[in-house]
Amino acid sequence: MDFNLPPELVAYLGELDEFIERVIKPLERKDDNIRFFDHRREWARTDWDRGGLPRHEWEDLLGQARKLADEAGHLRFAWPTEMGGKGGTNLAMAVIREHLAAKGLGLHNDLQNEHSIVGNNPFILMFKEFATNAQYEKYADLLLNGKMRTIFGLTEPLHGSDATHMETRAVPHEKDGKAGWLINGEKMWSTGMHVATHCMVFARTSGNDGDATGITCFIVPADAPGVKVEEYLWTFNMPTDHPRVSFTNVWIPE
Repeated sequence: MDFNLPPELVAYLGELDEFIERVIKPLERKDDNIRFFDHRREWARTDWDRGGLPRHEWEDLLGQARKLADEAGHLRFAWPTEMGGKGGTNLAMAVIREHLAAKGLGLHNDLQNEHSIVGNNPFILMFKEFATNAQYEKYADLLLNGKMRTIFGLTEPLHGSDATHMETRAVPHEKDGKAGWLINGEKMWSTGMHVATHCMVFARTSGNDGDATGITCFIVPADAPGVKVEEYLWTFNMPTDHPRVSFTNVWIPE
């Protein structure tokens, strides 16, 4: 069995290294931005007056880095080619993520909030494979232009990430003559909810606890009635953007 990395992937790692040194590192050092990564980082990143949420300056800096990476063709590496990406494989992404993480903390990669110059966004692949035609028509442009930001609503308070034992339920429910679904439940560690436009909410729609089937992912607007941030969960590292979110009689159309 050959464990050598494909030559083209090795070459791409070199391309990423060059981009980091030429473009990302200068931005990291500019205007004392290094405060977000050195011994001052927890205080620099955290807006204590807003309950520990990320400071706007910190998130603006991450946005600048992603924009530069996108312009250079790196951010959407793992996206399908028909959606503007390079069709990067799971193997390539695993190698790239390890390579970037091994460089240490920096503007090129920050695992605390899934920031990276090579984006890891499973929603893109899920959307391509499973979105309905109506959903694609409604959301595709927003998604491709970065105007649709989602949380990944899988983990629950009593069940961790064991998706086969899921207390969040969705049942068919008609409202004003329209077919739809009524969702009730809670999700933990809903990273990015403070800036999200939508929630990917996994809910059981059929079957029994422990069944691998019968679980559906719904696209729920973050401002839908019944969606509520119950608390932002403080972690070993601040800031926090990982809340517990409740869904109480949240109705969405079919």
